[in-house]
Amino acid sequence: MSQKEIDRKVAIILATDVVNYSKHMEKNEAETVKNLRACESILKKLIKQHQGRLFNTGGDSFFVEFSSAVEAVECAVTFQKQIGERNKGEKVTVPLQFRIGVNMGDVIKEKSNLLGDGVNIAARLEALAQTNGVTLSKNIYDLVKTKTSYSYNDLGIQKIKKNEFHAYDILLEPSQKRKLKSQKPKSLTLAAAAVLSICAILGVFFVNQTDQSKPTAQISSLNTILVYPFKNNSSTDAKDNLSEALTESMIGSLSKFKGIKILSSSTSFYAKENNLDSTEISEELGVNYIVRGSIQTFGNESRINLELNDAKKDTVVWSNNIDFEISDIFKAQDKMGNEILNYLQVDLVTGHRTYAETLGTIENLTMSLNARNEWRKFTLEGNEKFNQLIDELAERIGDNNPYIQMSRGWSIYQKLRAGWSKNRDSDIAKLDELLDKVLASDLRDRVLHFKAMVELTFLSKDCEIAKEFARQAVELASSSDAYTGAGFVYFMCKEYDLAIDSYQNGLILTPNDNGWFITRYLVPSMYRAGYYDQIKEVLTPIIDATDMPANLLGYYAFVKVNEEENETAKEYLDKAKSKGLSKKYLTRYEMDEPTFKDFASALNTVGDIP
Repeated sequence: MSQKEIDRKVAIILATDVVNYSKHMEKNEAETVKNLRACESILKKLIKQHQGRLFNTGGDSFFVEFSSAVEAVECAVTFQKQIGERNKGEKVTVPLQFRIGVNMGDVIKEKSNLLGDGVNIAARLEALAQTNGVTLSKNIYDLVKTKTSYSYNDLGIQKIKKNEFHAYDILLEPSQKRKLKSQKPKSLTLAAAAVLSICAILGVFFVNQTDQSKPTAQISSLNTILVYPFKNNSSTDAKDNLSEALTESMIGSLSKFKGIKILSSSTSFYAKENNLDSTEISEELGVNYIVRGSIQTFGNESRINLELNDAKKDTVVWSNNIDFEISDIFKAQDKMGNEILNYLQVDLVTGHRTYAETLGTIENLTMSLNARNEWRKFTLEGNEKFNQLIDELAERIGDNNPYIQMSRGWSIYQKLRAGWSKNRDSDIAKLDELLDKVLASDLRDRVLHFKAMVELTFLSKDCEIAKEFARQAVELASSSDAYTGAGFVYFMCKEYDLAIDSYQNGLILTPNDNGWFITRYLVPSMYRAGYYDQIKEVLTPIIDATDMPANLLGYYAFVKVNEEENETAKEYLDKAKSKGLSKKYLTRYEMDEPTFKDFASALNTVGDIP
């Protein structure tokens, strides 16, 4: 078709789809479809009311054309509100939630369908939107900002795949306010680029010799690999969480070896959830290679297809497949993992068993992942559910399995730290016994950081002993967990620069930092070291995240007081207190009494800490 024959126009496009639709389908296909059709009926009525046209659907996704930006926005907001009200109803068996993106752009008419970047960007905005949220392109925002009564949040320039756009959230409720890192590329000078290249080749530490106020961060010369979440191409009756379990297993299989750096599973799922392409994964996460895989099962027979991508070039450099019985899944993964490592010329020095190998089956690995999720809730109820799942797992693989022993140890440690223990001395003795058993097993390298923390907190309380375990943990494992555990030890031993280095190295392996787990420990280390400017650098891009922890909000308020921005300081101190900031929390985990008095004294100009 010639350019002249192409029928183009400018249109306003609304794109929406269901959050976690595949998981809903896996659990209950019939009820999910039934509820989807009910939601579709609501949407179609609103489309008609706002003079729109539904021009394409795809399973759980819907694309709508409008001639008015205001009508498109009003339709989107009303739909989210009506879906929210519907989900509160007692008769709703599957409460579906939606994301919505709205864009104006040039599109190609093809019969009743619309194609082109105008539609693509609407879809990217939808992917960027929050659950129950609406995200707009700037051209839509400019048209509706004075014609609607909604509040808007500027997200700045965002880049998803090949599309770059300026995005805005509609704030349907205050909790939806967030701050995303601008994706606009930053250029390096030739000199800076040369320095970075040399440092990467040599695998040296970045150390600013003239500015001792700035913490150091480690740059590795090793190839960095991200295992992209596996595709499950099996029938819908396949095992729940198979993709997550296989991804975790492959990460474990590859991370046995010192010649490469494997990013954490949370980073893998972050890349998927944000629809990052190979180039974006390379640039944003510092990845050299991406492992992509899929699995197809037919009864007891399975096939894994695996490929290795050069992230920067976005090309496949190696691929293979293997057929196996489902009971041999971990052996199959290890075999293909070794082929990948051979391609990368990694020395296949004998490594230690992975968690997956220790657990034996995919069902056991899935159960362990569910247990871990309960532990991470950091609640007494979560701890109890964690123990129930570990008990079930122990019935399958035996109470003497090192993974079971390590898990029981983490449960006891959490109870001791949270003050839930009913017999402190007995629990400490049991924890010590469990750790000694795991240290004598093939999982020794995965528990050394745990031993370091326990040694310092409950056993010898000797910094030198704890630091030696921390050193071994980093040397043998070099995982995000190992660096975080070492950071805890250095912090408690008042070696704050070393703590900062450790936490920053943990962030290199987990750059998205799911739940701000590492950042919430990094910032107190910077505070104790007196690096207030560094606190500002770390927190400013993320401080308005809806899940920002109370302690980090408090530190940000402190920084703003020091900058004499008292109004802003009060705003964030109030937010911190609303999320539970208290003297008890800070003095228990982060500050001694003199340090807390200095902290509180600075904040007294804008408010107190209960």
